Amino acid sequence: MMVCHRVFLAIMLLGLAGNLSTAFARGSLGNTDPPWNAEHIDHLPEEVRRAVIRLCRQHPNAAHYFATYSENSRLINLHFEHFHCQTNKMLCTQAGCLHQVYVLSGGHYRLLRSYYRHGND
Repeated sequence: MMVCHRVFLAIMLLGLAGNLSTAFARGSLGNTDPPWNAEHIDHLPEEVRRAVIRLCRQHPNAAHYFATYSENSRLINLHFEHFHCQTNKMLCTQAGCLHQVYVLSGGHYRLLRSYYRHGND
C-alpha cells in the first residue's frame, strides 16, 4: 500500500514539474511589447490622442516613455524624442525636441504648455 502512494506521489510531482516548465515558457512569450508601438498613442485620452495624430499624416508610433503622467494623472507630459513620425521633422530641432503638457480640466484634457527642450523633464 505504501509503495502505491509513493509511486502515485512520484507521478504527480513529475507531471507538475512538466506543467510548470510549459507555463514559464508560455509566460515569457506573451509579454512582448515592441519598443515602438502605436498602442502607446492609442491609449491616450481622446483629446490628447487627436492632437498628437494631427501632428503626423500617417499613424505615428511612440516609445514606452512618450507619455508620462503626474499629479494622479491630472497632468500628461508628452516627450517627442520618444515619438516617431515620418512626415513631420519639426518635432525635434537644434533647440531640442517638442514637449507638451496637458492638464485635466472640467473632465477634459487641454494643452497647458508646449516647448522645446533637450532630454526628459
